[in-house]
Amino acid sequence: MLAETHVSPSQRTSDLAEAPFRAAFRSLPMSILMVDPNRVRAPVIFANEAFFDLTGYSPDEVLGQSWQFLQVPGAEMSSLDVVDAALHRGEAFETEFLICRKDGSSFWSSLALSPVHDEAGHLRSVTVLLNDVSAKKQVDRDLIETKQFLEEQIERRTQDLQTALEQKTALLHEVEHRAKNSLQMTASLVLLKARRLQNPEARKVLHETAERVSALSAAHRLLYTAGDVSRLNVKEFTAELAGELVMALPDGQVDLNLNIQPLGVPASKAAALALLLNEVIGNAVKHAFPNGRQGQLTIEIGRAENGLKIAVEDDGVGLDHSPPPEGSFGKTLITMLVHQLKGRLTWHDRKPGTRAEIVMPVDAEETQFE
Repeated sequence: MLAETHVSPSQRTSDLAEAPFRAAFRSLPMSILMVDPNRVRAPVIFANEAFFDLTGYSPDEVLGQSWQFLQVPGAEMSSLDVVDAALHRGEAFETEFLICRKDGSSFWSSLALSPVHDEAGHLRSVTVLLNDVSAKKQVDRDLIETKQFLEEQIERRTQDLQTALEQKTALLHEVEHRAKNSLQMTASLVLLKARRLQNPEARKVLHETAERVSALSAAHRLLYTAGDVSRLNVKEFTAELAGELVMALPDGQVDLNLNIQPLGVPASKAAALALLLNEVIGNAVKHAFPNGRQGQLTIEIGRAENGLKIAVEDDGVGLDHSPPPEGSFGKTLITMLVHQLKGRLTWHDRKPGTRAEIVMPVDAEETQFE
């Protein structure tokens, strides 16, 4: 049997009119309280069975008591004050509230205030709807804890990967550095041997070999010093290589014109491309301007529809003299390198001069260079 608070005779008529609504509220599965906001501490004037089942209190322990008995002892008063202020102002309000059961346990409940006014607009009561959301709160806490755990694991794993990457990069830099030093030493030994030979042809072969080794050394050096060992800076390498080759000629004999986009190629193609550029540019420098002939050497490198396009053009003695003679080691090496890079080499007679065009497939992403 549900108990209710005693009311004054002046309220009986209104209470009788509300009786059907209270009867309906009693059977609802949701916990419901009705409080009187016009009295001190807003006492409970109605509670349904769902509320008693949820909290363990009996009607005698609830009706007539201030609704604030729901507050967990020792909890912060801020949330209580906010709800109490809205209740006395007769404002609709929703929040989540920690409620104390009779046995001392607590649970999180949603709390919704719904003011009830009479025909004259005066605030008569406030309906308090409660719903246990402890399971939802626990799910939310579990999700937060899981998220924090995953974030910590991701952070730790990221740090481990970053450390491993830094170690790998440092090792790779060391390997590149040692390879560059070894190539430089090899080139020096070859040149030293060339100086001791009496046969001019043998000296020439060793000098050309030293040049090729130096080209490889330069490629390794640029990979190492650029900070990105995964790509070769084609513009920087070509400018350095061409400048050194032209410097071997008398000062002012050949004007060097460079039109090179800031591109990079994968380190896996760096050695082959370095040797190929050395051979093609070196061929123009050595054979296009014999007997002190003056002229201009133009090198163009940029993106092409099918990859990377390289053009080496001179205004020298022409096609009959510029390309390496058939069967020479240089010719064989150029053919091998072009094949290795899956490219295509075409010689053009400019009359005067020669133009060598190389097109090699390189992905657009691979050619990007900061």
